[in-house]
Amino acid sequence: MFSCIALGLLILFGSYRQAAAQITPAPDDPLRFLTWLSQDTKAIPRSLMLNSPVKLGIGTAAIFVVSRFDESLSEHSVDFRKRELMRVLEEVGDANAVRPLALIIFTGSLFSDNHRFQDAAFMSFQSLVYANLLTNALKLGFGRGRPFDSASASDFKPFSGHTSFPSGHATTAFAAITPWLLYYPNSFTVLAMVVAGGTAFSRVPLLYHWPSDVVAGALVGVATSAWLYRQHHVGGDASKIAFQVAPNSVSLTLKWK
Repeated sequence: MFSCIALGLLILFGSYRQAAAQITPAPDDPLRFLTWLSQDTKAIPRSLMLNSPVKLGIGTAAIFVVSRFDESLSEHSVDFRKRELMRVLEEVGDANAVRPLALIIFTGSLFSDNHRFQDAAFMSFQSLVYANLLTNALKLGFGRGRPFDSASASDFKPFSGHTSFPSGHATTAFAAITPWLLYYPNSFTVLAMVVAGGTAFSRVPLLYHWPSDVVAGALVGVATSAWLYRQHHVGGDASKIAFQVAPNSVSLTLKWK
């Protein structure tokens, strides 16, 4: 818990140092967060259907490539297992600590006049909730055995109660920190992302996850944050389907982004 608080203070310090470099301000209305929440939730089904196949393909390919080396990478990482740093980094991905902390930061931001800070804090909390829900659904569907209770990295038993893939800690760390990097791209938030990477890595030598689990979890966290940022500031989901009927023709146009 103390490492989570320390990381939160690091991000807050970095965000206040860069407060003068404002992006396009959001409307001065606290109710915008309820609007975003409603619009984003409604946009999820459409986004899942229209998400770029290229992006999905790259992510899936990265996970697949890493998975080919899961067992060997896991075996070589055991040398780091006894290092206390692994336990400290692991805390940053504890959703039971990070989600309440993110909610506290967002609530506190409402007492400031910095709309950019408010938006970043809200998106960090929102990203955590959405990404954790997605990861938990994937865990249930894949049913992958963890390294400490499975002899093989290919032990997938859907709906068996096994919850190795994807990594919830990696998801939580990257979902919480990526929004701050998007709103405040500076040395402090870059360092925080490095810590998130350390959190993801720590789960491998501790034998809670295979390497491909943490790669998948990190991708879920980053992708969720990036999608929410685009929803709030770049006009929403740019993928569209257009159905047009002319006197002599009928056309169906798909626009992917």
